[in-house]
Amino acid sequence: MKQVFSLSISVFLSIIIGCTSNGQDMKQVKINCYADKLKHMQSETLYEEVMLQFIDTFKMLKSDKRYFGVPEVVNNKIDEAIFFNASKTECLLIVLQRNNYDLVFGTARIIRGIGHDKKWVFKPSMDYTYSKDYFNGYKENSFENISKLARYNVLTDGEVKKEGCEIDEHYWFVHLKQ
Repeated sequence: MKQVFSLSISVFLSIIIGCTSNGQDMKQVKINCYADKLKHMQSETLYEEVMLQFIDTFKMLKSDKRYFGVPEVVNNKIDEAIFFNASKTECLLIVLQRNNYDLVFGTARIIRGIGHDKKWVFKPSMDYTYSKDYFNGYKENSFENISKLARYNVLTDGEVKKEGCEIDEHYWFVHLKQ
């Protein structure tokens, strides 16, 4: 009886540990998948055009304290990530935000971009706020860690595909506009 009970506990614990580590592994798989995709995308002309136009626009946008805070309190950094729709006429960008007073771990502001004849218009959209213990694996609130969290959120909001690193286009470019 004691052996059966001990075996049951061992099986139960291995299932729990397996599920937990598998969930963490799945998160890392999505992050790594997108990082590989981003490397290829960064050499494309469209990526460069959108990023350069956003950098110019962000100089003006960041003065809006509602979305980007006061410079003495919040540090903003444009993330390298861009998520395009299939037709590449719309995109999502991320502005990473780190608080100087340790009030929260970090924030990520999503920016919606709409392209018209090689000209892009950018507007602030939703944001993610991460508490200090949002994920155990990210103790330091570096821009790199905030970027990983934000990219993972964009990749997994809406209907998540178990494999790959595509976003739910309907969720981001249709549903959230309504």
